[in-house]
Amino acid sequence: MAKERLNRLKEPRKPFKLVLLELLKKLTYLFILLLFAGLIYVIDSSDLFEPKISWEVDGNLTTETAQYDRLIKPLLSNKYLIDLSQLKERVEQYPWVAKAEVSRLFWNKIRIAVVRHDIAMRWGSEGYISNQGVLFKPNLSIDSDAPIAIVSEDQIEQFYVDYINYQSILGPLTINQFERSHIDQLTLEPNLKVILGYQQQGERLQVFLKAYDQLKGSSKIRKRGIFDMRYPKGFALSYSPQ
Repeated sequence: MAKERLNRLKEPRKPFKLVLLELLKKLTYLFILLLFAGLIYVIDSSDLFEPKISWEVDGNLTTETAQYDRLIKPLLSNKYLIDLSQLKERVEQYPWVAKAEVSRLFWNKIRIAVVRHDIAMRWGSEGYISNQGVLFKPNLSIDSDAPIAIVSEDQIEQFYVDYINYQSILGPLTINQFERSHIDQLTLEPNLKVILGYQQQGERLQVFLKAYDQLKGSSKIRKRGIFDMRYPKGFALSYSPQ
């Protein structure tokens, strides 16, 4: 009786065909999993999704961008998570860059458009003032014949506005140097000095132009003349030493 009960409790053995099908099914899942993992590895190891940066500098496509490439390289370490706002911020940290625009053309294709500063004035030997009145210090010196600006850093914005105004009044007479301390002083080509003082500079510059128009025939005045325009009814003319 006990023997018969034991025999009834035994589970029936699965057919070999069914066991084989289940094994093949498991192997298929394992193969798909390994194939998927291998595909991810191959893609990750390839340069298929490596970021490709195209540079546009001052409206022109260019490949000479080594200095910019070095600047953004740390931000490209994770090719799947590239923050465009961080790229823009990093590029705009470069001293020569006035503005940068970053856009994604495709997942891994990024366009960076750079607008560089144009030199309007030289700020001593330390930096330059752009044509937007912005001071930038590129940590290198370049050959430039731009006018020299002598002014404290905190006054540059208004200083540049006044420089533009003075140059527009002077017309063909070119400012070589503009110095602002407690008074404004201009040096015009080739070596003509105009002292404007600290008030009514525009009006005084107009008076200077009328006087200079009558005296410009003198080589001595053009090369060594010093016009002090701080007098209420005229000016004082002197000469710099030879």
